[in-house]
Amino acid sequence: MYLNPTMIRRVILLGPPVLGLMLLMALAGCSSGGSDSQEKTLVVFAAASLVEAFREMSGTFKKDHPEVTIILNFAGSQRLRTQLEHGASADVFASADNVQMDRLMESGLLLGQPVIFTTNRMVVIVPESEATDSRPSPVMTLEDMATDGVKLVVALPEVPAGFYARTVIENIGADPASEPKYAERVLANIVSMEPNVRSVAQKVALGEADAGIVYWSDAQVSGVAARVRVLPIPDQVNVAASYPVARLRNSAEPELAEAFIDLLRSPQGQNILLQHGFGAMDSGQSPPVIGGRRDSG
Repeated sequence: MYLNPTMIRRVILLGPPVLGLMLLMALAGCSSGGSDSQEKTLVVFAAASLVEAFREMSGTFKKDHPEVTIILNFAGSQRLRTQLEHGASADVFASADNVQMDRLMESGLLLGQPVIFTTNRMVVIVPESEATDSRPSPVMTLEDMATDGVKLVVALPEVPAGFYARTVIENIGADPASEPKYAERVLANIVSMEPNVRSVAQKVALGEADAGIVYWSDAQVSGVAARVRVLPIPDQVNVAASYPVARLRNSAEPELAEAFIDLLRSPQGQNILLQHGFGAMDSGQSPPVIGGRRDSG
């Protein structure tokens, strides 16, 4: 059995979560009895909110590059950035904000300039009591998040979605029409801060919280959409989140990395992202929220 040096290095640096998967792929290639000299591996680090979209994107990429094995590593953008700073090997990094990407740029870990490939918006989600077998949520409007005793869940402050959630709360509180000390009262209702936005969505979908602040795209995920109700956030107090993507300087497959980024920004890739609730890369707008659900028209 032969593992090429690049594969060995990635197995070591990516650690236990990816170790088993990569070893299985290597063993499968060896057991086939053929030469693996033409086989290539593309490692993509991507923000947790991109799970479904990037899985579909990878399938599309694979059709044009059948010789490529794609490894997707999802987590909070800040956690992925930390892994890369500590020596993890990857080809592509897709972040949910510019802060994490800028830090990698400052560390000299990027190959070329990052580019924006999609956008997102924040929404408040509350559990549907019929779907979660829980009591009705006391949060029916954005103002209700300031009610004493409300259980609010957001991501950690260093997570892009967590920073955006706090920005939205502060923006609403700064509106002259808001109740006195709105932001202070809402922040006091936070009962859990999660490592990524998907954990926030899951807690609300399971009825473990009265409300959560997530991306619009996360409210559309299977297993969440049918179990939550969406409260739109007005544009004037919302956040337009931009998602940058870049190649990594230690990429073993820079040309494939560039091809993957090209797919993200192509009409085909943009359509995949739109279907998963993301906005166009150059508009800053997400699909409209009508009655708490995506406009089917």
